[in-house]
Amino acid sequence: MEQVSEEGVMQGHRFTCYFHPFCLVVIIVAIFVADTLTHYEVAMPVLYTVVILYAALVIRRGYIGLLTLICLALTGVSFFFTVRGNIPSGLINLGLSTAAIVITAFLSFRMLLAKDLALSTQERLARITTAQTLSGLTTSIVHELNQPLAAVTMSSQACKRWLSLSPPDFERARNALSRIDADATRAAAILSRMRALTKGGTPEAQRFSLGQAVGEVLAMLRGRLDQHGITHRFVEMHDPVMAFADPVQIQQITGNLLSNAIDAIIATKQAGGHIETRIWLEEGHACCRIEDNGVGIPPGLAAHLFEAFWTSKEEGTGIGLAISRNLVEANKGQIWVMQDQKKGTAFCFRIPASVSRSGKEEG
Repeated sequence: MEQVSEEGVMQGHRFTCYFHPFCLVVIIVAIFVADTLTHYEVAMPVLYTVVILYAALVIRRGYIGLLTLICLALTGVSFFFTVRGNIPSGLINLGLSTAAIVITAFLSFRMLLAKDLALSTQERLARITTAQTLSGLTTSIVHELNQPLAAVTMSSQACKRWLSLSPPDFERARNALSRIDADATRAAAILSRMRALTKGGTPEAQRFSLGQAVGEVLAMLRGRLDQHGITHRFVEMHDPVMAFADPVQIQQITGNLLSNAIDAIIATKQAGGHIETRIWLEEGHACCRIEDNGVGIPPGLAAHLFEAFWTSKEEGTGIGLAISRNLVEANKGQIWVMQDQKKGTAFCFRIPASVSRSGKEEG
């Protein structure tokens, strides 16, 4: 079947290659004969402009000049062999026809040049878009892997400290190794999800405990919270809050929002930082709200928060919230920022809740 299809395509291509030149020859001959047999007063050579316009669509640009010369030559030959009509009128028509042919050829050249320029521009734009996509993907991967890899580094340093004690604290070292294993597994899962997204893959939705997923992220960020003296309150209004989404991607979202909250509090350069994470069930959705008392969002900038490569932080990448929005929407959810905060910021997102076999929301 494939051989038949390829042969059919090749035959069609050969037919097209022969068809257009044949049509041009037929049209040119017809115009030449009609111009020769009619009176001088009939400006039949003007029809050569149709030949040039048709040729501009079906043949290469390099042949347009040759075709124009042929049309001009046939116009002169036809005038020489015409025997009927008024010669002065024929000379006027000859001049007008020649001018029309030359102008049409010039415009055809300009049209083909513009077409080539447009194709070249499209190719450059395609290359630029590809480069930007790769750059954005690289930034996204680096941003997403930063958290678990930083946690691996902290756990490995802690493990070294426990083992360097005399006597060594094997229990704490074992716990640190467990955290390293968990964070390395999470980093691998993030890479797998990012690769699936670039290939158009869908999230691996499953039933999971949103509270447990958020708790694991909080445990990973506990070191940063303690380092900067930030207190955290976790409230689960429904026990348990069961969601139906990709748990790794939801942890990515939660980690981004919590990291942003920590950065916002650090930017205030004041003590007494506080973050509250609240999750609950509402109208078939598992909801999460992360609120901080950091620097907040300047008025009028909230609309840009989820735009890629836009950031209000001096050393920010501008990709975290854009990734979070894409991940939430990929899991059939929504994310937004609260506008009623006097101080600090509150981000909320919701994803589909898991339902029991009876069709009711659990919790």
